[in-house]
Amino acid sequence: MSLLVALSLSLAPAEVEPGPTVWAEAGARPWTLCRDYERQAESLLQRVSQRADEAQAEAPWGPRARECPGAPSVLVLAAMRELSKVPSYPPLVDLTAALPRLAEAQRQTREQALAWLTQAQVEAQRRGEPPPVLTYYFTAYAALGLGDPEAARAALARAQRRGEVESHLLDRAAAVAALLAGELQTALDLAYRARELAPASDRQTAVYILALIYDRAGAPDAAMRELSALRPGGFGFERGLVDTLLPLHERLYLNALEHKAQRNPNNATRLWEAYLACPEPEAPERTLVEQRLAELRPRGSVVPTSPGRRGP
Repeated sequence: MSLLVALSLSLAPAEVEPGPTVWAEAGARPWTLCRDYERQAESLLQRVSQRADEAQAEAPWGPRARECPGAPSVLVLAAMRELSKVPSYPPLVDLTAALPRLAEAQRQTREQALAWLTQAQVEAQRRGEPPPVLTYYFTAYAALGLGDPEAARAALARAQRRGEVESHLLDRAAAVAALLAGELQTALDLAYRARELAPASDRQTAVYILALIYDRAGAPDAAMRELSALRPGGFGFERGLVDTLLPLHERLYLNALEHKAQRNPNNATRLWEAYLACPEPEAPERTLVEQRLAELRPRGSVVPTSPGRRGP
C-alpha cells in the first residue's frame, strides 16, 4: 500500500473536537490532553511507516500542533497533513495568470510543514529522544516541493540511515532531487530502480516519475510508452500522489506530458506555456519545451493557444 495512500486513508472527514477548556482559552492545553494527542500521533505514524492497511479517522492535526508545540509526533503528523495539500489548477485558460497564487499556496504549505518538522526535532532533542518516525522523509518531501534538492538529499540520507521507509520510496524521492539538480543520468537510474522495486500498489506513481525523467533526458517516446501503458483511469489518484512530491513547475511539466499522451494537444500546450512562465526552468529546459510546443502545432497551420500568443 502506498505511503501516501495510507496518508489519504488517515485523513478522512474530521472528527469533532471537544470544546476548549479554561486553560485552552488562556493559550495552553492541559498536559494530559497533549499527551493523549501524542499517543494517537505516534500510533498513526508507526502504522503509516509500516504501510499497514488501516484507516484512522482524521483529527485536526494542524490545530493540535499549535496547541501542543512540545509534542514531536503531533508536529510530524501535522506536517504530513500539510504536505498532502496541493493547490488546484483553475481552468487552463487562466492558468498562467494564476501562477503567482499557486506558487504562494505551495510555498506556504511546504514552509509550514518544514517549520513543524524542525520544531519536532528540537523538542525531541530537548527530551533526549530520537525524532519521530518519518521526520526526515517528510523533511525531504517538503524540500522537494520547495525546489531544494540539496536539502532533500540530506534529509533522505538521514531517513535511509534510520530506515524510515522502504528503499523504493527513497529512490523515487532521490530521483526527483537528481532531476532538480540537473543530474539526468542519476535521476534515470534512481527512477528506473524505484519502478522495478515498487510493489504493485506503488507502481503507477513510480511510472509517472520515470516518464517525466525519460522526457527530460531526451527519450520522449519512452515517456509516452510509460504513460500510455497505465491502466485506463490511471490519470487520477496516483497522479495526485505525485503532485505532493513535485515543485509546481515540474508538476505542470508532467501534467502536460499526460495530456499529450491522452491526445489533448491544446491542454498540453497551455500547461507547457504555464511552465515557461515559471521562473525556475533554465535555458535547456525552456528550449526543450519550445520544441515540444512546436511538435504540437499542426503542420502548415497556426493554432492560437492562448490570448496574445501567435504561431510563427
